[in-house]
Amino acid sequence: MLSHKNFINIAYEISSASNCVSRKTWAVIVKDWRVVSTWYNGTPPGYENCSDYWKWEYTKDHHEWSYKYEIHAEMNAIVWAARRWISTEGATLYCTYEPCFDCTRAILASWISHIFFSEKYKHHTNNELGDFIKNCKCTITHIPRSW
Repeated sequence: MLSHKNFINIAYEISSASNCVSRKTWAVIVKDWRVVSTWYNGTPPGYENCSDYWKWEYTKDHHEWSYKYEIHAEMNAIVWAARRWISTEGATLYCTYEPCFDCTRAILASWISHIFFSEKYKHHTNNELGDFIKNCKCTITHIPRSW
């Protein structure tokens, strides 16, 4: 049987598809131990990719540009499932990084029950996100990458 670590490994293995010059991330939504949706961080279809805009070079201005134009992996996976009429109620989300608050609100609104992530999101400084998730009857588990 597959394990939580297997799904985290899947996320890392295919995160290289991302065109972001800063951080390549991936999210995997699993229901009944089967992958139902995945996607990476990137711009909407038809918009210039991060790597093309920044010519594969990270600058201090990237974060603001990314916030405006890129969709995080978690949000992309949720949108993909919705476009295909795939229910995420009771599903588990695996992601390379701890979700930001914007993605967390979408995760909770889509009734995903469990979140597993590997790396801490550097913009979170306390347990505010964990408390928010717990109050919404969801669980979040940190699985540090050690392989």
